[in-house]
Amino acid sequence: MRICYLADADSIHTKRWCIHFASLGHEVHLISFKKGGIEGVHFHFVDTGNISVKGGNWKVMFKANKVKSLVREINPDVLHAMYATSYGVVGALSGFHPYIITALGSDVLISPQQSILYRLLVKFALKRADLVTAMAEHMREIIIAMGINPGKVNTLVFGIDTAIFNHTKRVPPANKFVITSTRNFESVYNLQLLIKAVQLVSKEIPNLEVNLIGAGSQREELEKMIADYKLVKSVKFFGKVSQTEIADTLNKTHLFTSTSLSDGNNISLNEAMACGTVSLATDIPANRQWIKEGVNGFLVPLHDEKYLADKILYVYRNYTQMQKSSIEFNDKIIEEKATWVKNMVIVENIYTQLSVKK
Repeated sequence: MRICYLADADSIHTKRWCIHFASLGHEVHLISFKKGGIEGVHFHFVDTGNISVKGGNWKVMFKANKVKSLVREINPDVLHAMYATSYGVVGALSGFHPYIITALGSDVLISPQQSILYRLLVKFALKRADLVTAMAEHMREIIIAMGINPGKVNTLVFGIDTAIFNHTKRVPPANKFVITSTRNFESVYNLQLLIKAVQLVSKEIPNLEVNLIGAGSQREELEKMIADYKLVKSVKFFGKVSQTEIADTLNKTHLFTSTSLSDGNNISLNEAMACGTVSLATDIPANRQWIKEGVNGFLVPLHDEKYLADKILYVYRNYTQMQKSSIEFNDKIIEEKATWVKNMVIVENIYTQLSVKK
């Protein structure tokens, strides 16, 4: 089967999907507005200038004809756009079918609320698609509320690679208490909340270590905040690292935190759960399906650093008990709902069904 993705070449999601389906023997093409290359994948770069994670990338529309020409040349069995705004809209303008759009989060949860134009563009793209997948049920409901036919909107959790993310080598250090965040340094991930909470508990947990894994435009702001709070010795920036390195760090972590203001499905949380961590995550729809209060973690109000600090202290003081219940609960829910290989079999079946109808 020949599969063509329209997606960000720099995204871990894009890389995972392309590598996975190429490894199964499919001919995989990637059209991207970002430079990059993936081994075993036919790469097509469309230069639109700088692409901002904050949005406002309307200039990609000027490349719609270029993308249309590339898609016709590739002539895939299925065209699949990752992200409903830029890539989703340009894919819709290509007129190619069968066409799938996967909504990742902000493209349907935030962007359509920012302006009428965004909402109209997203609605246009979704209506042109033969199938729309959403990473969680709350996203599916929002997409349907835009007027999209419910029959063509599926909930599809990506899932995690349990060969990488598991707790077989779990060894949290006994001489310190480790907190890890693997969310990027952008406003939507609200890492300022974590830093404020860490400052509140720093005197109560003298052996505290905080790992910040990720990258983004707010790094300097976060570094200044950490310096102002005199937390430099406690907080470590990792930058972007491989999935294997993330898993290794999580297996040396007592407590995972996700302070995001919005998420589609929180894959970072799933990865941490699979590694056996106790987790604190903001009380948003994306996290409610994964956290059972007091069993494998707690849900935290969006802007309440005092509440977050209190829960960090609770986990610190009751870690042995929560570690045991977390592993038991996490193993069960990851196996049932969030295993990459199982969920990608569903995707491959979808590709086959759509390509037969072509």
